Amino acid sequence: RYNKVLNRNIMKKIALIGIGKMGISHLAIANQIPGMEIKSICDTSKQFLSAVEKNTKFACYTDYKKMISEVSLDASMGLVPNAYHYEIVKHCLENKLHVFVEKPFTLNYNDSKTLLELSKTKNVKGQVGYVNRFNPVFQRVKMLLNDKVIGDVISYNNSMTGGVILKKNKGWRNDYAKGGGCLFDYGPHCFDLSTYFFGTDVHIESSVLKKVFSTEVDDVVNVTLLHNNSIIGLNYINWSDSSVRKATNNIVIYGSKGKISANKQELSIFLNEENQDSKLSKGWNQLYVTDEKTDVPYYLRGADFTRQLMEFSNLINGVIEESRSSFHSASVTDRILEESKNLNKELL
Repeated sequence: RYNKVLNRNIMKKIALIGIGKMGISHLAIANQIPGMEIKSICDTSKQFLSAVEKNTKFACYTDYKKMISEVSLDASMGLVPNAYHYEIVKHCLENKLHVFVEKPFTLNYNDSKTLLELSKTKNVKGQVGYVNRFNPVFQRVKMLLNDKVIGDVISYNNSMTGGVILKKNKGWRNDYAKGGGCLFDYGPHCFDLSTYFFGTDVHIESSVLKKVFSTEVDDVVNVTLLHNNSIIGLNYINWSDSSVRKATNNIVIYGSKGKISANKQELSIFLNEENQDSKLSKGWNQLYVTDEKTDVPYYLRGADFTRQLMEFSNLINGVIEESRSSFHSASVTDRILEESKNLNKELL
């Protein structure tokens, strides 16, 4: 899946819109990905663009619409704050550009559906930056579930925790309209992992949001999801956990033949009986990310980030028809986020 593009000489012309912290990382990675050539970048910081112009051959713009009208492009990467995703992605799609956009897809489910349909109408492809889907451990979990190694899945506990808000919340993080709140900041990764493993046929059974330090948004989220009318999932999200140094996603999956416990670094599998096909013993089995294939042509921030842009290159070069992190799956996550907020029983 990842190596097919390496032997191709086709180079799709790419523009990056928004060069903040994540944008700089994506710029460095994308510039090394086979099948893609960075032609231009756009940002509102004239000082930053001036430095880029002096040291690179990229065409630099402060107006993305002007850039798209003047530069011959095949695709774009939207790396802007959440509130601007819809308008920028919409303009790119209208100009028949393939699009990679950071998570969440948009802040409004109807907007996400509009962009999904627009991409189909314009016959262009899209991918959303849900990097968990490109983590080797989580991909191994997906394979184990597909192979029913732990039998039929009964339930799961999925958590996303971190220590972002540990005192009075200010700025954009305290404003839902700008993508703030634990639900819309941490929640997308948590819910996307749930739909990756258990499918997009999903309904919300309950939702509780709680404020701890914030005044206008939530800090702790508890959402129960039901997948395929058979798998019940408890999703716990907390960005005010002082015991967690770095944001962490952990999941425990209970099946009829055992259970799986995983995070981005390691995987524990308990089986009631030996599984010879998977070379797994009865009882506990332990695997680590280093046991999986993690080689990438360029390493920055982790192999996962490179792997997702390799997939985007494969997508826009026609090697694959749809990304595993598609506009469709991302729109389902946006529906879960929106319904969780609207249906919640808020605890003040």
